[in-house]
Order: sequence, then structure tokens, then C-alpha cells
Amino acid sequence: MYSFEVVLPVCNPDKRVYMVIDRLLKQDAEPKKINIYLTVTDKFGEYELLKGLKDHDLSDQRITVTAIPASEFNHGGTRQKAAETIESDYCLFMTQDAMPVDKHLTSVMLGEFKKDRVAVCYARQLPYKDASLKERYARNYNYPPSSQIKDKTLLDQGKIKAIFCSDVCAMYDMKVFNELGGFETNVNFNEDMLYAYKALSNDYRISYAAKALVYHSHNLSLRQQYRRNKALAKSQKEHPEVFGTLSSESEGMVFVKNGLKYTMKNGGIGDAVSFFVDCTFRFIGFRVGKMF
Repeated sequence: MYSFEVVLPVCNPDKRVYMVIDRLLKQDAEPKKINIYLTVTDKFGEYELLKGLKDHDLSDQRITVTAIPASEFNHGGTRQKAAETIESDYCLFMTQDAMPVDKHLTSVMLGEFKKDRVAVCYARQLPYKDASLKERYARNYNYPPSSQIKDKTLLDQGKIKAIFCSDVCAMYDMKVFNELGGFETNVNFNEDMLYAYKALSNDYRISYAAKALVYHSHNLSLRQQYRRNKALAKSQKEHPEVFGTLSSESEGMVFVKNGLKYTMKNGGIGDAVSFFVDCTFRFIGFRVGKMF
């Protein structure tokens, strides 16, 4: 069995993070280390995290905590620095609100690397019980029940879905990762998709493992959706060599069309209207981010 480590960025966590760590330690394929990178804020620092770990009986030698100032955190850069410390064959990048559903998450993901030229594997995200109907649709749309191996042919077709990948829960072959130069360091979005593009361009493949399951969802407000999509578009604008060749708009239209059908069928006219308004704010944020 190949070894793997976990990299877990943490910032202002709730109690859920301790359950995430506990479930990771109890996987049927156990991690060699869990490397926590704590962004220190006025609300939450290293003392609070260490106390929380102790209070939840998580004083395990495999857990390490690296504290970093909020001013130094960067989605791509922090993960790259963490990756440079990994001594295992594989690295699982997680977020603090991604909850393993069962004990088989890591063994399923490790198994995907037995397939030819798989550089990265990402998990299926199931919505939490409190997820809104439109959020349930979004998770089901982006993380369907069928697994998929993506290769360069999808990239050649200009499909944005070709490079879809999520560091909410994604495992990397570190030999390939280092060969390809790892993550872009000066990005706050899309470090996973930029890496996926690099992997496909070098004839590696991306595995979406639908049997590797985590709970993960957000009920974002309209303002939050606007800001998120604005930042997402800005990030894409900074890398025209990747996103300039792949179409997001056509995929967005399919998302809206299918979402209206889903919300009408599973909810009603009010849910469909709410979904449409949500998509409008997403679109406006995306367009503003592209322009400015």
C-alpha cells in the first residue's frame, strides 16, 4: 500500500473540523500525516486549535499544525508550500468543511492511481442535510453519480468541464505533481483547475471517483454568490492561456436550463424563481470580474 498525507487548510473553524480530522484518522487506508495549515485570525489561533484537538481526543502524533498569518495565506501558494513538505507517494488536499461520508474515502481514491497515467483524483461532493434545493442541484450537477476518467481529448474539444477538479477533496500523485511544477502560487481561485489543465496538456488523466464521498455544500447569499463569481472570473482572466481557450458560457447555459427543470420538478415555481435569481447574480458577478 502506498503512503499518503493530508493537507488541511483551516481558518476560523467550527466544531465540524474536529469530526473531519477524526474521520480521516479512522479511514481504512490511514494517512501517514495530517498537516494542518492554520490561518491565524483575531477570532481563532493556534492555542484554540490545539485545545480543540485535545478536547476532542485528537492528540495524535500524525497531526502537525503550522500557523500562518492571514496576510500570508494564498489558496495556491499555501498549498504549494505544503506540497513541498510531503514525503509520501500521494497527497490528499481537503477543506475544513469537507466531511468524509464513510471509511472508504481514501482507499477508493488511492485505487484510482492504479489506472494508467492518472495524475489527480477528486471526490464526489454530497450536499449536507441543510442544503437548499438549488444547492442540492448544483452539487448533483457538478458531482454526478457516475465516475469518469478525463483525458486530453476533452481538452481538445474546448470543454471547461475537462479541467474541472476540486481541492475540496482531491488526491495527487506527488511524483507527477513535482514533475509538472505543482500549483500556481499567486492565485486565490482555480489552482486545482490550472493544475488539471497542465496535467491533461502533458497527456496525464484526471479521475472523478464517484464512490469517494464527502459531504460539502454552502447556502450562499446573493451577495456572496456575486462576490464569489466575480473573484472566479478575475482568476480566469489572469490565465487566458487556459480559460481563454475553454468555454464557460455554454456550460453555464446548460446548468441554468437543467436547474430550472430540477427546481420546478422537486420544488415549485418559487424555487425555480429563486434559482434563476441566484444564477443572475452569478452571471453578473462573472461578467463584472471579466471586465474589471
